[in-house]
Amino acid sequence: MTIKHSSKAIGFAVAALFATSSIQAQPAADNFTFTTKSGQPTIVGGNASVGNDYTGMHLDGTFENIRSTGQKTRGNFTCVAMTQPPNGKLFDMHMLCDATDNTGKYSVTMGCTIIDIATGHYSCIGGLYGKSGAYAGRRGTLTNYSLNGQATGTGQWYR
Repeated sequence: MTIKHSSKAIGFAVAALFATSSIQAQPAADNFTFTTKSGQPTIVGGNASVGNDYTGMHLDGTFENIRSTGQKTRGNFTCVAMTQPPNGKLFDMHMLCDATDNTGKYSVTMGCTIIDIATGHYSCIGGLYGKSGAYAGRRGTLTNYSLNGQATGTGQWYR
């Protein structure tokens, strides 16, 4: 079965990728919830409106995270994504993002399953990789749900 990807729907999935949590140096896990909002994606390669096994895109957006302590953090993200061919995939799309807030910078890698292409309905899981500031050397995971250019989810920094 070939899944057709619209540029709007791909953008919704990418929006789901960005979560952060304002972290103070601590060895314990740091739980958070998040919401994101994305802009229009820039499509690269195939014609996403008619379906293509290898459609890529670039997307920017904003996020807000709420730590289990109630502390809120806001920031920006930029992502690239690429759909996967039907004959060799675990996920419909893979994504890589960089996110920045006032405490540091980190990357997110994700795999997403398309639930309903017509509504931009996706579910994603992924890893968090701290790059600088409070995130330097930290690792974590996240899950999210995306619909109509907005996403919500949960995550945890482990170290």
